[in-house]
Amino acid sequence: MNLATLIVAAIVVAVFLAIVISGIRKRKHGGSSCSCGGSCGSCGACGMTDDCHSKTNHVHK
Repeated sequence: MNLATLIVAAIVVAVFLAIVISGIRKRKHGGSSCSCGGSCGSCGACGMTDDCHSKTNHVHK
């Protein structure tokens, strides 16, 4: 592998880790993975509706 490939791979790994860490911090502070923004009626066709809108997981802010 050359230097350019290593730099691009490092950037991709850094972005991936930032997303994962952000999600973990959000969950620790009471957030959820739901991205409906409080408008639950708009995500009825979403494949994650059952997981996102369970009583223990969904938080409206």
